[in-house]
Amino acid sequence: MQKLLLLLTIYLAPLILYYAAMAFENQPGLSLRETFDVYVKAVQNSDLKGLFSTVTEGDDFFFLTSDGRLLDRDEYYKFHQDWFKETNWEMPVELLEVKEGEEYGYTNAIFYYRIKIPEGKTYNLESYFTMIFRKEGGMWKVVADVCTPIKRYISEPNSEISYDLDQEYLFEIIKTRRTVRKYKPTPVPDEHIKRILDAARFAPTSGNEQPWKFVVIQNRVCLDSLKGILQTSWEQRIATAEDLDDEKKKSYVENGKEAIASVMTAPVYIMVFVDTTVYAEDAIWDGCVAVENLMLAARSLGYGTGFFTTYFPEEVVKSFVKAPEELKFICATPVGIPEEWPETPQKKNLDEFIIYESFEEK
Repeated sequence: MQKLLLLLTIYLAPLILYYAAMAFENQPGLSLRETFDVYVKAVQNSDLKGLFSTVTEGDDFFFLTSDGRLLDRDEYYKFHQDWFKETNWEMPVELLEVKEGEEYGYTNAIFYYRIKIPEGKTYNLESYFTMIFRKEGGMWKVVADVCTPIKRYISEPNSEISYDLDQEYLFEIIKTRRTVRKYKPTPVPDEHIKRILDAARFAPTSGNEQPWKFVVIQNRVCLDSLKGILQTSWEQRIATAEDLDDEKKKSYVENGKEAIASVMTAPVYIMVFVDTTVYAEDAIWDGCVAVENLMLAARSLGYGTGFFTTYFPEEVVKSFVKAPEELKFICATPVGIPEEWPETPQKKNLDEFIIYESFEEK
């Protein structure tokens, strides 16, 4: 019995290996369903040769990608060549329909693409794939491949928790908001300024008082004038500082003037005020949360901002814009395209901030 098993292994092993190899390569006589299976197995195993054994060699081929690009055969090859270099992905396939005619046929299936991303999460793309095949030399060959996205989302290690891409985009905007201190002179369209301020006015507000006033300064002559006033003000403040010696005063003045000149390169400045005649103390918090909305809206449109007060004394700013007495200055924020986006500084671990139930809980 053992000799028989040994002989079978010796003689059948080459056949097993042959058909295993052929499993990822098209050949004459395969049905449309079998050819589709070859295509899927080749993709799932990153087998470029096997995949293109199922694809026409003619020029009358197109691939409509999940992001709406229309690719020809050469681009289709490059697309898969680049994709197959990736790791940590899988793509189960659910075949929905097969229609096989004499010369043409099609398949419709759902492809469930999943790839691991940082923090242990998974990017998921579920798509309909409609593939049109044509008989060529006794084999079914793909001549058109249309991807129709159904759903894109990010899942946690606990796959029951997931976020759609709009939610992920919001989290990313929050994380990538940076304080920008140098700007390109590129103008900011009025439509963008209004959209940003519209987001600010939807911030929480005590008693729905909506105490905000947004002074928009975009005239370059006015901005340059303000820059000069702020630099003079800074020089005067440092000159009267009793805790600094002359050498430090000189250094502080120079550094401050340079910082003011840098932040004033922005094409737009928004001075944020709140009316303190009602809910005077709460109005300040209303102003701060409105600024946060403003900054996130600006970041979503590709603009940098900053919460600036140090170089913008309230009395100087109020005088410059002729603000009434009852208005309280919150901050000045530039709005513009950054010369470059600053690096994100190191952040503390989230666990350092979270206390469940009570500080006394063990």
